[in-house]
Amino acid sequence: MTSSTLHPWRALFWEPVNGTGERLMVGVLYQFDGAMQATRILRDDVLDSLYGHASAAARKLIDTALEMYVQAARVSSIEAASMPLMGIYAGPLRCTEALSVGELLRTAALLYSSLSNLDKLDEMEEADAPLAEEVNRRFSTEVRGIVALRHPELLPCFGRGGPLIDGGQMVKFGYFSPKLVAHFSVLHPVRQSASVRDARARLWELQRAMGLAEISNAALITAVPRPDDATLGDRQREQAKANEREIEREADAARIILYPVYSANDGASRLIQAAA
Repeated sequence: MTSSTLHPWRALFWEPVNGTGERLMVGVLYQFDGAMQATRILRDDVLDSLYGHASAAARKLIDTALEMYVQAARVSSIEAASMPLMGIYAGPLRCTEALSVGELLRTAALLYSSLSNLDKLDEMEEADAPLAEEVNRRFSTEVRGIVALRHPELLPCFGRGGPLIDGGQMVKFGYFSPKLVAHFSVLHPVRQSASVRDARARLWELQRAMGLAEISNAALITAVPRPDDATLGDRQREQAKANEREIEREADAARIILYPVYSANDGASRLIQAAA
């Protein structure tokens, strides 16, 4: 995963009707990890509604202009690439801290455009998203730290467990006590399929532990995206909600309580409540 650093970029605007002053943000010129690139983020349906059957020509014009900006920036620099090209105008130079190209483009879109394709940016970012286990471990560690401050007597129950089959290997749970066994998971907005598979595996482990250790209470505390998160596309929000409902149904079938939370602080509160 790319380390977070500052990356220079310019928003690129198009004036469909010359002289009107009405501009649409069509793309972004940016430098990321030393590579100069430009990406069109204006939605296809916007061009289709403006130009109908002629929208393909408009897309070709925009894409050609973006490539010309890339070449100009490579010859000189992104700082010098400020001239208008083929009716496309460069916005002011900005620098943004970002972990991935998708994060950089999303920031630019949120600043300048309501007509960009955020779902496309989500797909670009999928390869850069952290693996499920790494994300889960970070979330679990944050919850543990908050619980340790509020109820230090619960701390010895974190990271405990046992084998789930005869002669099997030790399986560690997020929290394991005579009253409650719990796991932590994260429904990552980009890697949702992997997140759901991970949640199913944790539900199976919880169900096995309930039977073997004769514990009546089990919980899966899952960090989920906020429904009003402006950095997510509509498709991501809808898919996250559908996946949350699916995990909840599977948890109900196994007599496990699902606690969807929006932060580690919420997760700590839920654990304290369930362990009481």
